[in-house]
Amino acid sequence: MPLMPFEPISDIDPNAQLPKLAIVTTEIGIPSEIWMLRQAHALRAFDRSLWGWSRHADASDQPLREVRIPGGFPTPKGILARGLRKIGHPAALRMTAAERAAVQGVLAKERPDIVLAHFGWNAILMAQVLPKDVPLVVHVHGRDASAMLEERSYRQALAQTLERADALVAVGQHQIKRLRPLGLPDRVALIPCGAPLDLFAAQELPTQPDIGDHQPIRFATLGRLSHEKGMIETLSAFETCLRKLGEGELVIIGFGPLQDTLQREIAQRGMGDHVRLTGRLSPPEIAQELAQAHVYLQHSQIYNGWTEGFGVTLTEAGAVGLPLLASASGGLIDQIEEGENGFLFPPGDVAAQAELMLKLARDAALRRSLGEGARRLAARFDAAHMSVQLEHLLQEVLAQH
Repeated sequence: MPLMPFEPISDIDPNAQLPKLAIVTTEIGIPSEIWMLRQAHALRAFDRSLWGWSRHADASDQPLREVRIPGGFPTPKGILARGLRKIGHPAALRMTAAERAAVQGVLAKERPDIVLAHFGWNAILMAQVLPKDVPLVVHVHGRDASAMLEERSYRQALAQTLERADALVAVGQHQIKRLRPLGLPDRVALIPCGAPLDLFAAQELPTQPDIGDHQPIRFATLGRLSHEKGMIETLSAFETCLRKLGEGELVIIGFGPLQDTLQREIAQRGMGDHVRLTGRLSPPEIAQELAQAHVYLQHSQIYNGWTEGFGVTLTEAGAVGLPLLASASGGLIDQIEEGENGFLFPPGDVAAQAELMLKLARDAALRRSLGEGARRLAARFDAAHMSVQLEHLLQEVLAQH
């Protein structure tokens, strides 16, 4: 089953001479970057193609043309490259002659009018071979604008790339702040990932039971099951709530490397009757799960230098109409208006998260108010609107290059 249904492209004149946009990523169809495919699909003012060195095994079927760059993804090789990386020289990220030839061959064949490079490391590679008359737009996500910056060779190579770039797109304010010391292009745009409101805001607001209704509070969290998403911390916070409330449910939506660890933790803590792991779900199934919850949790944290870029799952839950409890980390801060759509707590602070969970579990009126605010404020990040902003930026860059 595909992770995201895409409708056929039917409103474009097949005879129209649209400018050719190459959308470059490392691996086409990464499930955690489904918003990127939605965005690419919506850029209808361009003749789009998706470029990558590989295709993810779980990639969705989608109508855009895919272009495979021959050979594996370029990584530093050999004694010289390792030495350059050790001393922090940007040449450590320079492609080999064969790798450059592979990308140049695709460029010569496809002849794009403009390139949108997702992730800083892909922008670094494209800047090495892209003709000067083809504009380059760099789109940063998360790790490429946080953890990777700890490496001097990457940091310097990205600075050189931003000097050549025509525009930078960031999904969070914190990324622009972090990249500013490297030197920014003249055009810098804050365009969050966004969520499809037509899917996640399609139903009535979730029903928020009062204490006397004898309906256990249901918390939900969504994302990759990994350390940086704070899944273990959220489980621990729920355990505290469960002891004090005596009842409740936590639904963990998603899949990832911590799935087995979470299952063991749930069993060892005797919480099997109160915690449910859904595994991988399609976006419509995710929307349905969220609509049956009462409070949404997201405990993203800084992990090995990684910082949450935007946090699209927080937007999705807000669009559904759930009150939001999130860690004050990365792009999550941009989304929470405290007391309007939810509350923030310090990353890693399980006790603070549990306290807020208890506060909302005991106050149905507050949950209703925050849920209404969450849906209203989620409209700021409608995926359709975000795509229009990006499309306009690309058109401006192309027109003025």
